[in-house]
Parts: sequence; structure tokens; C-alpha cells
Amino acid sequence: MLADNWLHLLRLELTVYTDNKAGIRLYQKFGFVIEGTHRLYALREGAYVNAYSMARINPKPPKPVPRRMRATR
Repeated sequence: MLADNWLHLLRLELTVYTDNKAGIRLYQKFGFVIEGTHRLYALREGAYVNAYSMARINPKPPKPVPRRMRATR
């Protein structure tokens, strides 16, 4: 995955409406998990709707750069 192998991201986050079942299944297929629910998240077509907060953690997290190895100013 681009985020893991090239960008070395530790965490990816997204928000998806709770009634978007196809989207939720797709995100779960790629390792995202539901972390919480935003109640009354948005006004859509005259009604408030909920949304899930989802995240994916890199299975092989990048190693932190030791303090002495960081660039100095």
C-alpha cells in the first residue's frame, strides 16, 4: 500500500456516513476499523445523520528517528 511502503504513514483516518454500507465494507477490506460515532454529524436533505470515524494503523510502523540523528538548524 502506498501509505505504508512509500509514504511511511503511521495512521490514516477517515469519516464516513453510517448509512454508506458499501463504503464501510470497502474501508474495512483495506484494514480500517470503526473508532467512534459522530452523532448528528451533518445535515443532509433536511435531516441530521451520523457518521463513523474510521482509522487504519500501519501494520509495520516506521521506526522513529533517534533524536541525535535528526537534522539540526
